[in-house]
Amino acid sequence: MERRELVFMDAKSSKFWNIELDGDSHTVTYGRTGTDGQSKTKEFPSQEKAKSDFDKLVASKLKKGYVDAAGEGTGADGDSDLLPAVAFGSVNKQADIYENLKTFVGKKVADYNPDKKPARGGKTIYRFRSDWEEANLLPHLEHFLASEAALEATGIVIGCWSGDDSSASPEPVVDMLVEHKDRLPRLVAIAFGDITSEENEMSWIQQTDMSPLLEAFPNLQVLRTRGGEGLQFSQPKHEKLRALALESGGLPVEVVRSVCMSKFPNLEYLELWLGTGEYGGTSSVQDLQPILSGKLFPKLKYLGFRNCEYVDDIATVVVNSPIVERIETLDLSLGVFTDVGAQALLSLPEGGALKKVSIHYNYVTNEMLKKLNALKVSIDASKPSNMDDDDEWRFVAVGE
Repeated sequence: MERRELVFMDAKSSKFWNIELDGDSHTVTYGRTGTDGQSKTKEFPSQEKAKSDFDKLVASKLKKGYVDAAGEGTGADGDSDLLPAVAFGSVNKQADIYENLKTFVGKKVADYNPDKKPARGGKTIYRFRSDWEEANLLPHLEHFLASEAALEATGIVIGCWSGDDSSASPEPVVDMLVEHKDRLPRLVAIAFGDITSEENEMSWIQQTDMSPLLEAFPNLQVLRTRGGEGLQFSQPKHEKLRALALESGGLPVEVVRSVCMSKFPNLEYLELWLGTGEYGGTSSVQDLQPILSGKLFPKLKYLGFRNCEYVDDIATVVVNSPIVERIETLDLSLGVFTDVGAQALLSLPEGGALKKVSIHYNYVTNEMLKKLNALKVSIDASKPSNMDDDDEWRFVAVGE
């Protein structure tokens, strides 16, 4: 018997597609993530024909952008083949700061309820958070860590830890995860800060040092955080990390420099929300040079400098940088991107690996957009601001 579990995520959907080969037949189950989906079984004259069709269907799905899901069927050490495309399939659009995650790394996210038996098999990723009335994140997390389901968990989501105290630090949450790391042997993905604007504005979120998590979980592949205040990477190194996303209304230069001094040899996906000075962003394009040199992350495929007020400056430099010859996606979305940056993109080199550039949410004129669309790379210029050329009040997509 042979089985493949595939998932697909983009800005609008999250789907799964599974196929199981059993002798001279195979069964396909498919649907939206979080549902049971629907199944179809097909029989063949021989096992050889069934296997041939099995391989054909899998190849077709992979060509359409599906990737292998994390979870059962991974290596004995719990290390899943969890691709960044699965983890961050929706990042080319504006992150929804008004709703909590519904899916993460291709799986359904559900709030943990200690009164219900947690689902087994790692099919559901649980979110732990406090609300205005009760600080229940830590008790619920402790309850889950004592369960058998924790031993199978491949992902975990940490939501609002502050409750009615917006100045609360999440350090106790990190401490609990580190202390009970042996209860999470299969953990490969963490979203730390799934906090909506109603719970706490992004610029108000108090973060903490993430390095203890990197050290405690050697098989971690995906780390996503939200909030720049207090965020640190005191020991920015990890052998297996493949995707790192730091969302903020303003990323402190100290964090940017930590990333630029990091040792993440297998990083394929890097997304930095650089933000604005008004909300704590203190970096400049000069601070990004170690990344742009192309030497820091040899396996990088996706590079995102998002939600950035000086994104035009980045565009004028990145077109001549070594990194642009190697990455497949350049994401300059959600920032104050104008005709100045667009003019620079017209000088993008041809013949490299670059396939897509995103300037989603932009201040580019229609005339310049026509020139961009004539480039050989795919340009995502959706959601233009439609502001007048002489309008000086231009903002990044997410500040508070």
